[in-house]
Amino acid sequence: MSKFLGPLLNPTNFLFILFIILFIFYLISKRKIILKILSLNIFLIIIVAFFPAGSLGLKYLEKDFIIKKEYKNIKNILVLSGADERIIASVSLAYQYPEAKVFYVGGNAYLVKNNENDDPTIAKKFYNKLNFDMDRINFIGKSRNTIENFKEIKDLDLKYSETILITSAYHMKRSMMIAKRQGLEVIPYPVNPISRSTTHLLNSYQVFDVTNNLSNFNTFFREILGIIAFKITS
Repeated sequence: MSKFLGPLLNPTNFLFILFIILFIFYLISKRKIILKILSLNIFLIIIVAFFPAGSLGLKYLEKDFIIKKEYKNIKNILVLSGADERIIASVSLAYQYPEAKVFYVGGNAYLVKNNENDDPTIAKKFYNKLNFDMDRINFIGKSRNTIENFKEIKDLDLKYSETILITSAYHMKRSMMIAKRQGLEVIPYPVNPISRSTTHLLNSYQVFDVTNNLSNFNTFFREILGIIAFKITS
C-alpha cells in the first residue's frame, strides 16, 4: 500500500479515532446505542492490544517461505525497497555468489518528494556504509508500490530461474502472487520474519508488549488488504 494511504489503513488508528468520536458523541447525547458501540470499540481495542492476533496472522503469511542453506546458479539478486534487513541480506548473498548482479527496485511513494527521501538514494548511502562494490548494483527507482516493482522487474528480462527475490517474510506471499501473475518464476528469499513460528502461544506472553501487538496487527491487516486488492483488481 502507498505510504500516503498507510496511516489511513491502519486499523488501530481507525479504532482509536472512532473511540474519541464515539466518546464525544456519548458525552453530548447520552444515547445508549452509542454507549453500546463504544463498548464494542473498546472490546476490539483490547483484543488487538492484549492478544497476539497480529502475530498469528503474520505466522500465516510467513509459513510457506523458508531460506535454504544453498542455492544453485544464482546470477541475479532482486531487492524490493524497504527494511534495512533486505539490503543486508543482498550484500550477504552477493558475497556468497560473486558473479551475481544486484538489482535494487524501489522509488518514492511520498506526495512531497525530494532527492533525500527516495528509496534508491537512501539505499545507496546504506550500501556505501557497508563498503559494497557499487558497480555490482543496478538501482531501478521509478516504482511506487509492489505491482509497479514487478512491472519494472519484468522489463529487465532476466533469467528468472537464476534470480533470487529478497523482501520481508510477511510481504513475500503477496510478492510471489504478483510475480506469478507477471510470469516471473523467481526464487523467494524472505528476511526479517516477525512471527515466532516455533514459539508456543503461551510463551509469547513472556515478551508481552501492547505496542508490538498493535504494530503486528497493523502490518498483517495492511498486507491482507493488499492481497485482497490485488486479487480484485487483477
